[in-house]
Amino acid sequence: MFNFDSIRNMEGLLAKKTAMLAACTEEKVVLLGGSSVLYGFNTDAIQQSLSKPTFNAGVNVGLGFRYLLDNIEPHLKPGDQVLLPLEFNQYMNPLYYVFGFGIDTFVHCEYWKNRRKYRQKWKLLLISLKHARTSATPEKLAKRKAATLTETGCYLGLDTQLRDPTTLKAIPIPETFQETDTMKEIAAFMTRCQENEISVTLLPPVFYAKELHTAYLEKLYAYFGESICPELFRLDATEVYDSVYHANQAGQTRVTQRLIQLLEQPQIRKELNAI
Repeated sequence: MFNFDSIRNMEGLLAKKTAMLAACTEEKVVLLGGSSVLYGFNTDAIQQSLSKPTFNAGVNVGLGFRYLLDNIEPHLKPGDQVLLPLEFNQYMNPLYYVFGFGIDTFVHCEYWKNRRKYRQKWKLLLISLKHARTSATPEKLAKRKAATLTETGCYLGLDTQLRDPTTLKAIPIPETFQETDTMKEIAAFMTRCQENEISVTLLPPVFYAKELHTAYLEKLYAYFGESICPELFRLDATEVYDSVYHANQAGQTRVTQRLIQLLEQPQIRKELNAI
């Protein structure tokens, strides 16, 4: 049985978030990334603290960074503030990746129009079909109904822990640093934003890991001219919902408060990075 509801849900989330940004005429704060952003940051709370429109534009790292930008970037305006707590995988993934492929192929039915975006198309097709089979389990269908999507685009109400963190696969991080097309695209996006008077802050993701290859990550952030502690929003074992990039309510509350502290007092960034 193939069930493409999960992929349709991603397309629906992206459409809702695009509409949120398009409808905002004020200067705004936008958190951009994958599901680590979606689950990890309570943008309702951030908006209330900053007294400024704040939107969670996180969907899924598997879309590919360029796929996400194609939808979001046209709605960024001078004076906006973009936060990029990108998943570590995002930097290594292709610009257009598996769930972007799934949306174009199975939801929009416009694969032939977009086929030049994608590399290793047969591999992406097989992964998409495998996902369509496994996402149809009763557990995963129930999980998609459990979260409440707020008006600012974040998930709330996930106060349980569905997966034992010790059973989760480790985040794949290369042994040696190598520039990727996605890194080039992220750097180009940051340059375009600067030219258009849109501020961008690169941040680490919300994540859980028993061990972390920090030497690679230091080189990664140095590539962008940043000195960032990759563990700034690291979750402990009790704060994981169902994935290494998904925080439950307790984890979301804690890392959101840390981000609010950073945004309200930018001068303490060095101190926070040292934590």
